Amino acid sequence: MGLKCVLVTSCVLTIGGNALAQNLSGLDCMIEPHSVADVSTREEGVIEEILVKRGDIVKKGDVVAKLKSRLEALNLELATARAQMQGEVDSRRATLEYMLRQRDRVNELYEDNAISFNDKDKADTDVRLAETELQLALDNHRLTQIEQQRSAERLELRSIRSPVDGVIVKILLVPGESVEDRAREIVTIAEVDPLNVEVVLPASLFGAVRVGMEAEITPLIPGAEIQVAAVTVIDRTIDAASDTFGVQLQLENANHEIPGGIRCTIDFAPGSGSVGP
Repeated sequence: MGLKCVLVTSCVLTIGGNALAQNLSGLDCMIEPHSVADVSTREEGVIEEILVKRGDIVKKGDVVAKLKSRLEALNLELATARAQMQGEVDSRRATLEYMLRQRDRVNELYEDNAISFNDKDKADTDVRLAETELQLALDNHRLTQIEQQRSAERLELRSIRSPVDGVIVKILLVPGESVEDRAREIVTIAEVDPLNVEVVLPASLFGAVRVGMEAEITPLIPGAEIQVAAVTVIDRTIDAASDTFGVQLQLENANHEIPGGIRCTIDFAPGSGSVGP
């Protein structure tokens, strides 16, 4: 009985092209966005401006909304002013240069036995102190630059940017609404280039479709032309209840001519009785 089962299975997969081609033609499918992102923020505040509207096409990184940020802008202005202040560093550097000249003169006098060792020691100590004070001023200046960078980052977080290239599907908040206490979705963006094509096949066809295999897709909308998509994912588990498995294809949509969320038909073996090696 076991041997007979193997032979029957083999015949189903290798049967001369036509039956298998028919099974892989004219199948129902669904065209869906490649991804759907509900864009939110961890920042607390009030929506100041929504910069997009439903149906707009956005690029990754485009600002879609802004939170009120007057305080953050002032903090950045203050931090920038501090970072640009060079007075303390210039003063400490001038002091060090003076102390170095003084030490050189003291060393000459000391070599001529014109002054005591204590005078020489004091000159050396003054130089070391001046060097330390200059380094402290440089460190403080570096801290002000870091504070400026942090303030700039805080201000940047008040601008909500698109994580993907896509189309605005929903506007969920309006100016004046709060996003405090929890991450509230502000807009929904669908990535529609590329698109995903989802098709469900019977378990009897498992192994007949492979990754990289191309198929013709016919979107079920008026005036739609046949498109070509390539298989990117094949489920490795069979759904026991329906005895089916899923296949996903990737459909390029650079001009955004095909909308997501529509039905389609798919043909894995157009015009032939073969489905590839």
